[in-house]
Amino acid sequence: MLASTSAPRLFAALLLLVGCARHHAIIGQVVDRNGKPVDKAIVTVSPGEVQMVTDSEGNFVIDYLRDDEGNRTKLKKKSDYTLETFRVGYHASKVDVYFKKGELFIEPLTMTEDTIRVREGEADLDPVKYPDRAQSAGAAYEGE
Repeated sequence: MLASTSAPRLFAALLLLVGCARHHAIIGQVVDRNGKPVDKAIVTVSPGEVQMVTDSEGNFVIDYLRDDEGNRTKLKKKSDYTLETFRVGYHASKVDVYFKKGELFIEPLTMTEDTIRVREGEADLDPVKYPDRAQSAGAAYEGE
């Protein structure tokens, strides 16, 4: 009786192993320059033009591509791919990877925050020098 109940479990375990052995994917994480995960970053793979969004821990899995008609296809073995990461507030970055087969775990992709530079403008914006407010591009107020 014990052998009959363990046979389905063994079969299910074998199916799981076979399924995992055929899984083709590029797996990685997007982090900032401090190593903190970047969530909601867009990771695009080319060729194949697939875009994935990172989860709350910055993780992503690319396990398919798109053909010219937009249908899903497998990652091609022994192929070069370019991964581009983008998120508002960060500089876009690119990295080339070589995919052989199976699962490719890549090093974390580091994104650098955009820098906003504030500098003094060249135009003199002193309102005393411009008494005629009709020339302003601002909004008109009631009573004016």
